[in-house]
Amino acid sequence: MITKEKQTHITQQHLAGLYKVMNENGDTKSADKLLQIYQKMNNQEFMISFAGHFSAGKSSMINHLLGQSILPKSPIPTSANVVKIKSGRGSARVYTDEGTILEYEEPYDFDIIKDYAKRKGSIKEIEISTKEAVLPVGCTIIDTPGIDAADDADRLITESSLHLVDALFYVMDYNHVQSEVNLHFLKKVQDYGIPVYMIINQIDKHNEQELTFRNFVEKIKQTFDQWGIHPEIIYYSSLIEANALHNQIDDIKMKLFSMLDTQRDDLFNIERSVNQVTREHKDYLHPAL
Repeated sequence: MITKEKQTHITQQHLAGLYKVMNENGDTKSADKLLQIYQKMNNQEFMISFAGHFSAGKSSMINHLLGQSILPKSPIPTSANVVKIKSGRGSARVYTDEGTILEYEEPYDFDIIKDYAKRKGSIKEIEISTKEAVLPVGCTIIDTPGIDAADDADRLITESSLHLVDALFYVMDYNHVQSEVNLHFLKKVQDYGIPVYMIINQIDKHNEQELTFRNFVEKIKQTFDQWGIHPEIIYYSSLIEANALHNQIDDIKMKLFSMLDTQRDDLFNIERSVNQVTREHKDYLHPAL
């Protein structure tokens, strides 16, 4: 359980005041986000999000790290959904854009959910509560939609659950590390103060004869420095070849569960979440020309 001290100076009264002002200004999106932050604070819920370039292997990475095939390997056909994973009663709750909530008990079939999305429209969010004790109580893993364009990056910043996350793992394809889409997103996330842990996946594609690994690492560092991006750690991974040279998949898993088990007090940050939504509200009031 996260200690009450980690709520810093944010109080229920503070959130209520901001909520009232945002609603009075017509910014219902930011007001709704504040309600979500209030629930997070009240439940002392620690959240780690996974984001990344489309087809970088993000969902497969989460499945591997949790040791369970919880997420579908092919995306659900909708533009803005997030999937939240926690240990609990054993169900999948589907929240649609129309306000409908569907619930499926374990063992549920993701093909049914995908079929519903194809027939009925967009799914806003899916909450998976698995009976398997894959995560400590009070911890949530968030899987976000893949980023394929600058518009995707901007939408993920403003419409997903990033205002709730305490830390972010960003999964990049080995061949797309220097993509401006990736860099644009990472720069914005860093500007919000969210700690970022980088995973460069599919390191099995590396050819030492074409480019030494040392030079590859140096090129990445130079690119990040040019953009002013400073991740907490950069990991290299492969889910295809466990024995691939430079594969740090075990280190990633160790870090993830260390964060969930022993670093929650240090990373849990309601104040940063409130600051992020307040900043979005200011942009709403004074949009860039």
